[in-house]
Amino acid sequence: MGIKWLCAGVLLLAGQMGFAAEELLPRPPELQPDVNFWIRVYSEISTNEGFIHDQRNLAVVYETVHFAADASPHERQAQVDAARERYQRALRFLATGGAPQDAGEQRVRDLWGEATPAARLAQAVDDVRFQLGQSDRFRAGLIRAGAWEPHIAATIASLGLPPEIAALPHVESSFDPEAYSKVGAAGLWQFIPGTGSNYGLK
Repeated sequence: MGIKWLCAGVLLLAGQMGFAAEELLPRPPELQPDVNFWIRVYSEISTNEGFIHDQRNLAVVYETVHFAADASPHERQAQVDAARERYQRALRFLATGGAPQDAGEQRVRDLWGEATPAARLAQAVDDVRFQLGQSDRFRAGLIRAGAWEPHIAATIASLGLPPEIAALPHVESSFDPEAYSKVGAAGLWQFIPGTGSNYGLK
């Protein structure tokens, strides 16, 4: 998990738990756009939506994709691919120095700003990504967390560990003890088998 994602998760949880975010984690100005992006992912859009965005500049969100409730995984992927390709075409054209030809290209130009060099726009072609929303999973995780947090907090305190560690399952597993990733990470904290065996986990 990236540090920016973790920062966003802790900051979002701080608000949910009634703490001032600054009490838990410093907020360097250069990280703020990325933190804002992940807060939006976890609080504004559900797993039936997602952002088409730039992977290096998370302040650049091209579009919110909305999926039909009955859309299959294949249909969802096709919708994402079509949106990604649309913005890549716009970026390729703008990188040639041409003036926007329609409202879509103008919006992309506005998102990046008139002063953005053509070379940066050309680079952005390869940086168009999709991020699925997590607000519904995060909300469900907050509910499930009630069954685990008292025990976790007490255990962490007894071991003298930072209390912020208790927030990690929100972004790792949404407090689902049966969560299992494609690479074999399992449980609330998503330990991989090798790491788990090093600490005697089963």
